[in-house]
Amino acid sequence: MSKSRRRLAPLVWLVALGACNSIVGIEDLHEGPRPGTQNEGGDGTGATNSTGGKSNVAGDDNPGGTTPVTGGEPSSNAGTGNEGLVGGQGGSGTESPIGGAGGANNPVLSPVHGHVIDFWGKPIPDLPVQIGEVLTSTDAKGEFTVADVPATYDVSMVLNHSTAFGDQSDAWVYLGLSRRDPTLQMFWGGDQNYGYAAYTFNPKPTKLSTQTIWVGFGGPDGNYNHDNVDATGTTGSEVDWYGPTTTKDTLHALQWTKDGNDLPTAYSFYGTASINLSQSDTNTSVNVPFTKGTLDVATMTGTATSVGAGTRSNQVYLGFADSARIKLLDYDGPKAALDAFSYKVPTGIVGGDLTVAAIQGYQYSGFQVAHADALAADAKPALQIPPLVVQLTPAAGAKNVDQTTKFTVKDPGGAPGPYVAMFYSQDAPSGDPQAYQTIFIVTAKPSFTIPTIIGGGFAMYPGNDYLWSIGTFGAYASVDAMVSPGGFIDEFALDETRAYGPRRVSGQYSNSATRKFTTKP
Repeated sequence: MSKSRRRLAPLVWLVALGACNSIVGIEDLHEGPRPGTQNEGGDGTGATNSTGGKSNVAGDDNPGGTTPVTGGEPSSNAGTGNEGLVGGQGGSGTESPIGGAGGANNPVLSPVHGHVIDFWGKPIPDLPVQIGEVLTSTDAKGEFTVADVPATYDVSMVLNHSTAFGDQSDAWVYLGLSRRDPTLQMFWGGDQNYGYAAYTFNPKPTKLSTQTIWVGFGGPDGNYNHDNVDATGTTGSEVDWYGPTTTKDTLHALQWTKDGNDLPTAYSFYGTASINLSQSDTNTSVNVPFTKGTLDVATMTGTATSVGAGTRSNQVYLGFADSARIKLLDYDGPKAALDAFSYKVPTGIVGGDLTVAAIQGYQYSGFQVAHADALAADAKPALQIPPLVVQLTPAAGAKNVDQTTKFTVKDPGGAPGPYVAMFYSQDAPSGDPQAYQTIFIVTAKPSFTIPTIIGGGFAMYPGNDYLWSIGTFGAYASVDAMVSPGGFIDEFALDETRAYGPRRVSGQYSNSATRKFTTKP
């Protein structure tokens, strides 16, 4: 199977690194689909998607548990007015431009030494970063330093990369920071790559009609699942990852028996093996030893409390420290059986632990999840599904949206913490090649406008359709608390239908219904 993948034209950063270090211009910035779901278009009512997804709170600010624990350094926002445009020259009032030289209420204090990581926790090198009028970039370790930063500041970043769906440009803006050592997280840190794996099991197991075999790959650059694999293995299975063109993964395979509701009843063979993958159309073969014919089984019981109406389901995963996950069940039976659940899970698998998630709603119409991670088989998790943030303005289908348009949301209660506003384009401008753009705005304010990003060098396409939604990532006390070491992006934030990524930290995630608007021509 051959692949043809276009590479993104490099950014042309025209930077005048003079007395004010201001940016002059940027070329070749493109548009992108919804993160992770990689939706190729639609009107926001439920278009097609692919895979992708990941975890919540990390670092000392959230040690885990079924409900995230808040913490971190308090944010100091006095007199800054963080709802306005980024990169201005000062000003005053509740909506003054951000990023100016300071003032009586926001004096220049000290340097900011930051660190930028991707969804997988890896540093992102050579990434343009701007605070106020100062444009810099990350070094090989993903670190940057900006001197003489006001007490409260905003930071913007842009990454261009390629995916299976084409070239993509991702912009992130963090508003109202005061922390001097932020860890800023983005979804992607590099290009999406593909390799092919062929695997055989030794000894070859017997597979009955009531049995299934799943294979999960995991490594430092991504993870991937294959479901219902034949007992002889799968030939030509595609595995994807992000960043380098070669990666080393660990393969985990598990066989189990299920009942008529697809719920596990018994577990048999388990095996693991290492595999080196490269960006290639050629299969990499690996022999997977299935070393045990019967595994011990325990019963995990727990509860899940839902919020309002909406379709419910529960999921359980077997996970490993190398980021591999195998989905043991995805059950959408009677609500009573979902709210008080009991599932058969495997025990005695070295290095394996369990994740259980309670899910409500659907992509694009509103989605909420609570999950408990790194569980032992006899754990008794109690999950609380979070409420959805309500979008107020602009109205669905709004026209002529620009940087003066107010985006406002309503706190649903339950201390959702800061918001992440997510914008994703539906089309490229006329005459442009297929390209995508995403914008993420991290803010504690329930009202904001589209910021100026990288000094104005990145902007939404004029006269184009966009979808937007509001995500929450647990009950963080402030944006400062979200930029703790380890990042904040939840394991369900990239693909709202499955746990994804290296982190196994209990938490909550919600994503509001999507709304469509059209930018000003």
